[in-house]
Amino acid sequence: MDLHVLDHVCQLLNQRRADNLPTIPVSINLSPSDFNIDSFIDQVLGITQKYQIPHNMIQFDLMTQPVAVDQQRLKDAAANLRKQGFRICLDRYGGENNDLSTETLLEYNFDYLKVDVRSFNTNRQRAKIILSSVINMSRLLKIVPVVKGVEYQAMLNFIRSLGIMLTQGRLLAKEMPEEELSQERDNFESVEERALFSGFNHINVLDPYLEIRDRLDNNFENPRPNSIFIVQSQQAKLVYCNSAFRSWTGCAGMTKRSGNT
Repeated sequence: MDLHVLDHVCQLLNQRRADNLPTIPVSINLSPSDFNIDSFIDQVLGITQKYQIPHNMIQFDLMTQPVAVDQQRLKDAAANLRKQGFRICLDRYGGENNDLSTETLLEYNFDYLKVDVRSFNTNRQRAKIILSSVINMSRLLKIVPVVKGVEYQAMLNFIRSLGIMLTQGRLLAKEMPEEELSQERDNFESVEERALFSGFNHINVLDPYLEIRDRLDNNFENPRPNSIFIVQSQQAKLVYCNSAFRSWTGCAGMTKRSGNT
């Protein structure tokens, strides 16, 4: 990452704040070699301080495997960034990082794990088993899973059945020029919403101890009724439920609408 990129991003966030536009979290790609830059952490802190950008608004995505660099220096720097309130994400798990990223998960602490669903070919049942296992592994490691590369509705439906709240892909939003992004007001989640759905993503709606002998022929959900509600102002809004919950509420004569608690 060129530090000029971080400076430019912070400048844009500062301008949105000045224009009374919603402040949005930003992810910035980072390579292990960036940690070899002298005073890299100090420069990052200096840039965010210059524009008064809260550290929790910046996420650094580690794009490639941390090899061929000083491993201890990298671990210390990543830990320092997390201590300062920045978020660290291992990007492209299951894609070009697939061979070595499991070892990386053993040695490093990450806040997020981006899983590239395009590498799993979710039209195949075996691929679905592997993907659901990766999502479950991420939650057990206390890492928030993010699924990227969502390109068609059936893929999104399957991802949602795993309880995933954070997704990326052209089905959801396509790239836009900076000028258009700078003026966008209504189509971004707020900081509060991001925190809320990140919290939901820590909830493991999959049962890690289920027998899987029938998973090739059946779905991948917990067979027991499972749901997540947001309760606000005496109203309950359903944000996730599995097929067992839908069947149970149907048998019980309940409806899908939100209602008073």
